[in-house]
Amino acid sequence: MSDGDYGVMDTLAGLADDSALAELRRQRPDVVKHLQGSDKVIFSPQDDGGLPRAERAAAALRVATLLRDPVLSEHYRARLAPLDPEGTLARSVEGGARITEVRWDAILAHVDLVTRGPGSAERKDIDNLLAAGLSSHAVVSLSQLIAYVNFQSRVLAGLRMLKGAA
Repeated sequence: MSDGDYGVMDTLAGLADDSALAELRRQRPDVVKHLQGSDKVIFSPQDDGGLPRAERAAAALRVATLLRDPVLSEHYRARLAPLDPEGTLARSVEGGARITEVRWDAILAHVDLVTRGPGSAERKDIDNLLAAGLSSHAVVSLSQLIAYVNFQSRVLAGLRMLKGAA
């Protein structure tokens, strides 16, 4: 694994390449490798399965916004920008505009539900996504994305705390 493979999380956590914490992360190369691999599969899949890259980036921005993580939000805002040149999805995620589309409303409602209270999600919530036109593949992809960004936020919080303690 090259040093460049450590990039996203180290950059988001503000870790210098030569820091003790970056070195500590390199002692668990499988964890780093799988986290990087998850990022690639979730946000740059070979087959989007009915959940386009722009919607993926916008949903991730929504999760980061709900988690009040400004660094993670900026990361996904930058990732979304080239996929959403008009900024329509970004504004809808951050409250500046409303897209009146059943599909997008269902995606945002699901992101909000699972991020704020995953224990309250029920079968009917999946049915709402399917009824809004998402394929089963898209529902699984959206669920993986929500879980990944929530996990990513927690890892970043831990790295930032450790960085502050170092």
